[in-house]
Amino acid sequence: MANNKSVELKQMKNGEIVEDDADDGPPHIVPPDGGWGWVVMIASFFCNIIVDGIIFSFGLVVTNLAESFEVPVSTVSWVASLLAGFYLLAGPFVSSLATRFGFRLVACAGSVVAGLSFAVASLAMSVEFLYVFIGVLGGIGMGLVYVPAVVAVGFYFEKRRALATGIAVCGSGIGTFVLAPFTTWLLGYYGWRGTLLIHGGLVLNCAIFGAMFRPLEPAKKKSVRRQLADEEVSAGTPLMVRIKKERDEKLRSDERQETTQTDHFHSSTNSLNNTVKLVGIKSKRSSTLTDSSASLGKKETPLLAAGGSKRSLANQDDVRPLNRDDAFYTGSLQRLPQYRENPASYHASVTRIPDAVDEADGGKKSSRCMRAVSSLIQFSLFKSATFDLLCFSSFITFLGFFVPFMFLAARAEQLGADKESASFLLSIIGVTNTVGRVVCGALSDHPKVNVLFVNNAALTLGGVVTIATPFFPAYEMLIVYACLFGLSIACFASLRSILMVELLGLENLTNAFGLCLMFTGVSATVGGPLASMFFDATNDYDASFYLSGSMILISGILCYPLGYINRWEKRRNNAAQHNKQKVKPVPEPEPLAVA
Repeated sequence: MANNKSVELKQMKNGEIVEDDADDGPPHIVPPDGGWGWVVMIASFFCNIIVDGIIFSFGLVVTNLAESFEVPVSTVSWVASLLAGFYLLAGPFVSSLATRFGFRLVACAGSVVAGLSFAVASLAMSVEFLYVFIGVLGGIGMGLVYVPAVVAVGFYFEKRRALATGIAVCGSGIGTFVLAPFTTWLLGYYGWRGTLLIHGGLVLNCAIFGAMFRPLEPAKKKSVRRQLADEEVSAGTPLMVRIKKERDEKLRSDERQETTQTDHFHSSTNSLNNTVKLVGIKSKRSSTLTDSSASLGKKETPLLAAGGSKRSLANQDDVRPLNRDDAFYTGSLQRLPQYRENPASYHASVTRIPDAVDEADGGKKSSRCMRAVSSLIQFSLFKSATFDLLCFSSFITFLGFFVPFMFLAARAEQLGADKESASFLLSIIGVTNTVGRVVCGALSDHPKVNVLFVNNAALTLGGVVTIATPFFPAYEMLIVYACLFGLSIACFASLRSILMVELLGLENLTNAFGLCLMFTGVSATVGGPLASMFFDATNDYDASFYLSGSMILISGILCYPLGYINRWEKRRNNAAQHNKQKVKPVPEPEPLAVA
């Protein structure tokens, strides 16, 4: 008997010993929780520094553009607002491209698009030219970099996901801290044209970092027999006896699964559709929200439900970002019931298998991309009162979110501060934003922390201090405001995905996140010009901060009843499900026998 690890397992068949690899498990992604993942995390960190740093400090360029083109601030503010708006609006579409082409290619393409757009915009002779090349193309390019940078980190980490994503997104605050004074220095030495050109060069560096988003290859799980071959075989039990015993147990397990589960993913679409009918899986997402464990409303079936089907992850397309329910989740996995119940099979339970239409499409990339977009923007989720209120609150938040970034420095200059001191206020927001993300990340690691309350308190604080800004007569008080505002937006940004999971369930995170990105992109586009219109009318920034603070405060107030509404909705849906289960079809009477 061979007792080394290189021995090949074979079985008896018709009197001959033949190799059998048929029982090898399905390929699946295994997050390394380290290794190259740390490189991906650092690359994502620098992408966030560049992208968010430029976006949050672009308000410093607005006043220079208004003076250069001799137009009102409200006219030029559309450039910064379109940049922020398309940066968010591009999210669902960027996710679909990343699903089809991978993180690396999309991030590199976005870097080139944004970099060239900024470079061309430095030659602009009109504000309308800047609308297109900075606002639209620049915003889309930034979104192409940002989404892969955030999602890629989660693919490389499982147990350390909260730590890794927390470090990566801290690049946003660090970028604001560094690029705000740097942009002021560039404007003083090179003017706005040179500043845009250098910003374009900075964004091009994201292509280098994006190239580090190396895709994870699915690993094929060994069969029981191959695991035995890789182990030292004990002298007490003959090898073939152990193989036969393990195979018999596996066959009995398979037979039990076949009697209780449907046969998933046959080679033909018709057989798959018939199977779906047997288990009651709907072809569309469920329009009602049940407890977070309910996931039959999926268009795609969880891998774990397939009972280890060899089809589960047989090709690379099945392990794309949107095929995972937790693609946008940045918190600790300890908060997820799916992870706490069975950490070993967690990533199988949140990975979904493409539906029959995807199978029929084969290599049609355009069809796959459109279906990936549709998975992010399915409007059936609006049937949930919880989501409606959460989405509307996010919309209101972003009406005022970017206003302080655009006008706080100008407000400080009105109080007599020089340009360097004024831009330093944005750096303070960046520092406290970083600290706030770290603190909120640490708090969210504890399942008992009420993240909804933390989110509501942060929005309320941010709104109140922004409304009070016009009453701060000195630069030193604006420093206090910058600290408090940075902390408040950090909590809001870092807890968004965690809050969606707790209220809507992990199975609805992708759809909810995509819809919220769309609506917040619209409000971010409108908020800046709306606030600048008040400045043009009053020649003072007080009204702009009143508007911004009011929007943020209202969004926080709207979120306070979310917990009660969510519990009521779950009770209602559970009662409806219970009533459906109690209703049983009445059997048809047997025909009377004719004598």
